[in-house]
Amino acid sequence: MMRLEGGRMLVVGGSRGVGRAIALEAARRGADVAILFRSRRDEADSVLAAIRAEGRRAEAVQADLADPAETRRAVDEAAAALGGLTHLAHAAGAMGQWAAVAEMPAEDWQRYIAVDLNGCFFALSAAIPHLRRSGGGAILAISSIAAQMCQARNAQGAAAKAGVEALIRVTAKEEARHHIRANALAIGLTDTDMARTAFDAWGPETAARIVKGIPLGRIATPEEVAGVACFMMGEECSYLTGKVLQLDGGQIIAG
Repeated sequence: MMRLEGGRMLVVGGSRGVGRAIALEAARRGADVAILFRSRRDEADSVLAAIRAEGRRAEAVQADLADPAETRRAVDEAAAALGGLTHLAHAAGAMGQWAAVAEMPAEDWQRYIAVDLNGCFFALSAAIPHLRRSGGGAILAISSIAAQMCQARNAQGAAAKAGVEALIRVTAKEEARHHIRANALAIGLTDTDMARTAFDAWGPETAARIVKGIPLGRIATPEEVAGVACFMMGEECSYLTGKVLQLDGGQIIAG
């Protein structure tokens, strides 16, 4: 297992799903961890208890990612609690109904862009000065293969995540001189609330057909995603920056 010993990581969206798994995996690998959550204090407290059980420092800060001032305040609080930041994992995302472009409510589009894309920008812009002061570090954003697959009825997800991937590449170019790496992990179907929402929208027959079409024959677990995310942020990937890695069980190559 690659270590993150001595790291100080902020996980945005760290109270549930993939973000929770990343926070716990980072703690197991030796990092102190702060999580940023929006509304579910009980879930955040559960993550904090699990991190502390690993013998690591833990902190939770609350903010709405759609609000730049709230996001900056929360990032600054997290950095102060940990004594600085060396890693940022951005795993937050909006949930909404799938709809064709012609039928999609404007508020659904705006919420996705506000949380998935604008929120990522606000978190990065607030965290980067802290990583610079630490002498460098690593940024990892969770993206989605939706950005490449351009699935019908998911324009908001595809557009938002494509924007995140472009933002990460630009950040990698800008921050390399500060010894900060930035990469994205584009995941396929993963066993989270978001996937279950998608399955409900598709119906059981369509969901079963989609899973059957994945070459590995199943969806990912959050823990599998977390292991790769922490690997990409760790020292063994010290020469990796500006990249988007697809973790999808072969879904894209299946067509």
